[in-house]
Amino acid sequence: MMADTIRYQKVIEKDTSVKRIGILREPTATVFGKADMTFRPVASAFDIGTMEFEVPLDNTTVSLMAAFNFELLKQIHGIDSHYYGLVSPEGELLSARQAISRGIAPNTMRVLFVNRIKPQHTEGQGWDYSMFPHPEINNYVHPMEFIARYSLPQASSVWERIAGGEISLENLGLPAHLKPGNQIPDGSKPILEYSTKFEPDDRFVTPAEAQALLGMTDERFTALNARTRTVNNAMTDYAATQGFERLDGKIEYITIVQSGATVDLLGDAVCTWHEDRLRAYGLGISKQRLRDELVRLNPKWYADLKRAKAEARESGVEDFRTLMQQVVPPQMPSREFLLAMNTLFQAGTNQWVGAKVYDLYPNKTETTKDNLERAVNEFNHVRAA
Repeated sequence: MMADTIRYQKVIEKDTSVKRIGILREPTATVFGKADMTFRPVASAFDIGTMEFEVPLDNTTVSLMAAFNFELLKQIHGIDSHYYGLVSPEGELLSARQAISRGIAPNTMRVLFVNRIKPQHTEGQGWDYSMFPHPEINNYVHPMEFIARYSLPQASSVWERIAGGEISLENLGLPAHLKPGNQIPDGSKPILEYSTKFEPDDRFVTPAEAQALLGMTDERFTALNARTRTVNNAMTDYAATQGFERLDGKIEYITIVQSGATVDLLGDAVCTWHEDRLRAYGLGISKQRLRDELVRLNPKWYADLKRAKAEARESGVEDFRTLMQQVVPPQMPSREFLLAMNTLFQAGTNQWVGAKVYDLYPNKTETTKDNLERAVNEFNHVRAA
């Protein structure tokens, strides 16, 4: 829960995000603010809106993992972000390492807070990004997500876009014979892609389009791509040391002005079960597990959702949900599935941070790696049932 001891100027809670934002200081046009980002025990998938389940999702795994990674990137690579620290239930500001040493996983992360400027849609003319960079507001969220791919599993959106003729393997600099699950050649890793953030449905764009929409100079865009590669390579290398294979990941940035200079900082969260696809013991460990289960249980609902998104993208409708015809709520995952997924994410987080923050199994002699293997086996058993 959000710390009861903290008084916020305003609280923002959107129905499409697991995060609740408690604003400590509002940003102005020229000065960034400060806020607490609380990860609620709900799910968000396909932009359909938050879902509450019979078993609340333990998203403290996301806040702890993100905090740990922000600190790791700063310590090893000097990469700055919007992250200040974790907030304990008592309102104390802690580093990730302090929280881990105490055996606690706060669900609230304190961050530097900036403005959200959204592109505008005009019928017949499409999306207008001419407000980037904004002539008056100097601190804001980038309207673009940077995606790095180290592998192209069957679940990757790349294969769907290839099947639809939107992109080819050659466009990505890959051999035409590459199949789902094949390894990307080392010289091509990671593949960088760019996706819009504030449109009704995420839209992939070319590097040149991304740079134009962001309104960046060649020098700034090149530097941002270099930082994106550094961050992703660092996370992929660290994942390998902990026994994970990192398949892909998403990074977001914010812009501020510091000492008179425009600075791009890492935003949102980096390399968590919500942003990335990771794998251990042959099992993908990410929010994709929940997406796949929702699709399996609700094929007609998902088909209607995809159709509505496509229609909204073409017509510029801000909320694609108003175009859906499926009025029956989707069937939710079973209690057993949700419990196993919570345990999987908790065991994965323990292994990632190298400590038993989550007390999962009675056998105290087992290592975090032993616990993760057990959690993977339990999840596979539930999934197969």
